[in-house]
Amino acid sequence: MSALLLLAAGLAGYVALACLALAMPRHWTEATGQIVAFVPQRKWLRPCGFTLLGLSYTLCGYRDGLGFGSVLWVLLITAAGIAVALTLAWRPQLLMRRKTLLF
Repeated sequence: MSALLLLAAGLAGYVALACLALAMPRHWTEATGQIVAFVPQRKWLRPCGFTLLGLSYTLCGYRDGLGFGSVLWVLLITAAGIAVALTLAWRPQLLMRRKTLLF
């Protein structure tokens, strides 16, 4: 159960940072090829990203308590940020696959 909570927190952190990155016009255009001004669903990316960050923090706090859970969350978010940056650098289209990850 502990490993499952850690996996869920890491996945929530990755998707949260992916949502926050896709909320930026440059990353949205790179990932989808769409012009930003005509995309109504883009407005939901930022609130979803912050909500998932909170969920990730809550899962880490539940798993290990607030003391160590906060440290663990910072480490997970750092790893997720690196993973999102590498995804955006090499294959930004992976963030927008309809059947795999986000939208």
